Amino acid sequence: MNARIKSYFDILSNLLRINSVESEALPDAPFGKGNKEALDFVLDLLKGYGFKTKNLEGFSGWGEIGEGEKMFAVLGHTDVVPEGNPKDWTFPPYGGEIHNDILYGRGAEDDKGPLLACIFAAKELLDEGFTPKMRLRFIVGADEESGWVCLDRYFKTEEVPYLGFSPDADFPVIYCEKGIVHHTVEVPCPKKIKAISGGTRANVVPDYASATVQNCEGEEFVLEATGVSSHASRPENGENAIVKLLGQIIGTCAKKSGDCLTEKLYKAFSNCDGSELNLKLEDESGPLTINIGLVEKVGEKLIFTTDIRHPVTVPREKITEILQNALPFSKVTDIFSHPPLYVPKDHFLVKGLLEAYEEVTGVKGEPIAIGGGTYARSLPCGVAFGPIFPGDKSSIHELDECVSAANFEKCVAIYKAALKKLIF
Repeated sequence: MNARIKSYFDILSNLLRINSVESEALPDAPFGKGNKEALDFVLDLLKGYGFKTKNLEGFSGWGEIGEGEKMFAVLGHTDVVPEGNPKDWTFPPYGGEIHNDILYGRGAEDDKGPLLACIFAAKELLDEGFTPKMRLRFIVGADEESGWVCLDRYFKTEEVPYLGFSPDADFPVIYCEKGIVHHTVEVPCPKKIKAISGGTRANVVPDYASATVQNCEGEEFVLEATGVSSHASRPENGENAIVKLLGQIIGTCAKKSGDCLTEKLYKAFSNCDGSELNLKLEDESGPLTINIGLVEKVGEKLIFTTDIRHPVTVPREKITEILQNALPFSKVTDIFSHPPLYVPKDHFLVKGLLEAYEEVTGVKGEPIAIGGGTYARSLPCGVAFGPIFPGDKSSIHELDECVSAANFEKCVAIYKAALKKLIF
């Protein structure tokens, strides 16, 4: 690792050591103490690099440099998803430790690492004497993983960028993002299930779930299921502990007790392609996916929370209708959604970013569609750009999230080429 990247890793390590999972709100810290610290860290870094900064009451903030009527934005976030069981990590999730030129920590790929890579790229251009042709603004959110209240606050009072990208997905460049909709699925709780819980977020494949159940003899015991966490946009890469738990309940007591509801739920949720729910849909943006991210018992009800990534040509209202019809014994409620993103492949923003990627890597690229949702969809015209390289295994939302020095250096070079081409 060269000294330049080592200095960048040292800064990123300090940011990764801040636990910025959303927590209890405090004065000037609407998403918790750690989220405020992480947001302040990035804004202080930008200020130190000569950017004018503004903190929006801890919800979000921005740093800007340059002049002109038009403003180009890079949008990233400093909050992270929960780490799961820290004992399952090879290195501490908030340790910011470097081993064999690899930096480990929650946020290394999503999104602290890529955000800083873009900031370092801009600083290098400024240090080399380049002057931006328009204003360059870094917009930093602190609630991307939990509801985007941060961006709601930003757009309430702040200027809408003319153009921009979010370094929160894949290379070479994302021209299309599926729509996202979260539902609660509420059903009567089978009498044999006395307690149940599982999952941390709708957009994370749960790696643990447990239930207290009663057998036909009236004895109570605890069932536990472990899975493999992954991002909800790629549920096939994980192993859903809630689904496994439903299977265990069926195997141990549900069939004997005549509980057909658990069997129906298990069958409905067993495939992440929605095929058991009449939701096996696809277009150029890719196939629909569904993740059962949370389950809890509230009174005499079981409430499941789903994360569905749907094709851009299918309205979310249609998804809700199909889901309700497939589960007539339940109450389905649309609780959260993001519209899809689509920018034509021949748009100059897509072409410019793709050219930057190809110049640095020497590899021919093709714009792609994804199931992930980024801040780019909040812009009149924006796309997602990096940081995961084609063929690389992503560790986003997984154990041992990390970034290698080689990939980080390549990211900085690509973002530098892109900013130089489009702004400087």
